[in-house]
This record gives sequence, C-alpha cells and structure tokens, in this order.
Amino acid sequence: MSKLKINEIVFIAVVASGMGVFWWGYTFIYDILKPFLKPLILENLLNGVWLMGAIFFPYIIRKPGSAVLGETIAAFVQGFIARWGLLSIVYGFGQGIAVEIFFMMLKYRKWNKLTLIVAASISGISSYAISFYFEKWYLMKQSYQVIQLASFIVGAIFLAGFLSKWLADRLKKTGVLNQFEIARSGWDKKNK
Repeated sequence: MSKLKINEIVFIAVVASGMGVFWWGYTFIYDILKPFLKPLILENLLNGVWLMGAIFFPYIIRKPGSAVLGETIAAFVQGFIARWGLLSIVYGFGQGIAVEIFFMMLKYRKWNKLTLIVAASISGISSYAISFYFEKWYLMKQSYQVIQLASFIVGAIFLAGFLSKWLADRLKKTGVLNQFEIARSGWDKKNK
C-alpha cells in the first residue's frame, strides 16, 4: 500500500471542503424533511449524505488515509459554518476511521458495489454509536435504538455508498479523475 501523494491530499482537501459547504446546505434540506420522518422515528435515514466523504474519497484514491482525511475535513468545514460545531469533527473522524479500518483489512484492493455497501454500513454504524453516546440514546427504549441503527445503515447504504459510487463513476467518465487510482485500476470492470 502506498502513501497519499501531495496531489491526492490537495484533491481531498479541496473537494472535501466543498463537500463540507454542501453538507451545510444539506442541513436546510434535512430540517425541511425531518418533521415528516420524525413521527416515524426515521429521520436518520437522511444522515447518509454526511457519510459520503468516508466512501467517496477512498473509492477514487484507494490509499490509506483517504477515508478519514476526506470525512474529517468535510466535517470540520461543515461544523465551522453550521450549527453542529466541533462535534462535527468527532463524527467525521469516527465515521472515517471506521471505514479506513475496513479498507485496510481489504488492503485497498476490492472496490465493487458490495464492498462500498459494507463500508457505508460500517460508517453508518459508527455514526450511530457516536449519536448513541452523545444523544444519550442508551436511555431510550430498545425498539427506538434498533430503528435508529437500521435508519443509519439504510441511509448510509443509499446516500453514502450508492451516491458516492455513482458520483465518482460519473466524474471518472469525464476524465477529471485520470490522475487517480479509480481511472487506472481494473478492479471496477472485474468487480462490478
């Protein structure tokens, strides 16, 4: 496994900063949709967007550090301009490091849909665990906890896993990602 190069770190920093600004904007969409899902206690279905950095960057770069760096930078930027504050960094780091460990176990070699679904699920579970502690969900009924965990995982799969893959694949077709491993790797064709 090779280390991140300067151009890869710069790419992550710039795009993750933009992602953080997007997440800030997404907060307004979340606030509009949340009241419709809250009575069903399904508002956490929407949280997957905030997990994208942990999937999007490693899928493109395929090197150690890309998940935790991308997710943490995006969370820092969002936390700086949104109401979430410094707690965003805790979430970003927790979501990113959990995925990073998963990709390390795979030696950054497997990039099919199932791998990204599992990675997104892991990020969702990590985010749930952080919320479980900081939002004191351990005081809630077990049925509430199970629904929240399921909501985090489902939201992560669709809004972090599938959306990150879809977006990165579209960018790859334009040629703007030609300098990164996603464009050079044969894994995409072999492991659809």
